[in-house]
Amino acid sequence: MQLLGLLLLLLNIGSIAAPVAGVAIVHSQNLTEIIIPPEVQTIVDETVNVASSFELPQFINAIWDEDNNTVEITFSFTNTFDFNLSLNEVSANIKCTEHNIALGHAELNEAVRLVPQETQIITIVFAWTDEAENHFLNEHSEDLSVNVTLTNLVLDVSGINIETPEQIVLSIPTST
Repeated sequence: MQLLGLLLLLLNIGSIAAPVAGVAIVHSQNLTEIIIPPEVQTIVDETVNVASSFELPQFINAIWDEDNNTVEITFSFTNTFDFNLSLNEVSANIKCTEHNIALGHAELNEAVRLVPQETQIITIVFAWTDEAENHFLNEHSEDLSVNVTLTNLVLDVSGINIETPEQIVLSIPTST
């Protein structure tokens, strides 16, 4: 009886190991084909143009609205990919880089459709607090620009939510 059990055990191991070994031998030159079939790799290569370089948004200007305690910061962004993207959300907390004072919150003004190989304008609205206004008057009244740090940055690009612990430093002009 034990001999029969051992024989069945070896048969089970062989029935699993033999096909796995066969696949590994067939794809020994490119083991990624075991996980990603060549057809899928072809689709990805045709959809995502890896040769195109990703460009960061470029600052255009900042418009201050002291009556509403807001600044509209305008960027241009070129979609270097070969497919449409939709920028649905951008939000971040903002603090003074030099003094580490919370200044307010920034959000995307409205969703932006990013057409392939075209440049779009993106407007972010920064609403500052009364504490931020006092800070600017007391600490930065003579400055032409202020370095601010974006923290808790959240992006929604085509339904993909990105939350980053990274901090981004921007220089924002203080003159209107």
